[in-house]
Amino acid sequence: MRASIALAFQRSANVSRAALYGTERDAQLPLNLAADARVPFLGYCGPRYAVGNPVLLAINSGGGADEYRERHAEDRELIPLVEAFVRANQGTRARTFEAMSRVYMQHVQTWNLKNIVTPTLEACGRTVEEVCYINLFPYRTRKNNMPSAKARYAAWENIVAPLLNELRPILLIALGKKAGRVAERFPQPTSKLFVVPRTNGDRYVCDEAKAVLEMIRNAT
Repeated sequence: MRASIALAFQRSANVSRAALYGTERDAQLPLNLAADARVPFLGYCGPRYAVGNPVLLAINSGGGADEYRERHAEDRELIPLVEAFVRANQGTRARTFEAMSRVYMQHVQTWNLKNIVTPTLEACGRTVEEVCYINLFPYRTRKNNMPSAKARYAAWENIVAPLLNELRPILLIALGKKAGRVAERFPQPTSKLFVVPRTNGDRYVCDEAKAVLEMIRNAT
């Protein structure tokens, strides 16, 4: 099972930014570090993930701000691992997948996003190692803006849908209404969708999010 998940992740990670936008140089390409904006920050699959476990769905990766002119320490660690996984052959795919997933999983736990991820995991009765975390649109956008509608829907059809077919989660949990609105357009027959609202900067869990988290608890 793990080998087939790694293959599904690699196939999704090889869907290029240009394929999603339909052009090699799109209007949402960040001002600086264009090469890094073409790296697919797809997400990770926890080492204890089992088919049917929850999948957490965010909208897209950060790092596209105009003031971002050089790689920070996190990127210096993660980007080479992502690039190695994307180009891995059959013999190195599993190893590079695990290396990328391990570091990505560690990073998620240091972001402000952890303020919504942690209570979400608690609501589903899972640990960070038992879930998959996916960025619906895996590429950075200028000023971290919402990807265009065309790019979002292309990403769902070419990246997210194939992954969900492999992962078969019972719970699909969108982290934020932006990801949730796209997921609602493409209902999954085997997954129950929950949309957990996020606050600006993910500084706290709002009352609306708390209500959704309670529904998740009741569903598990």
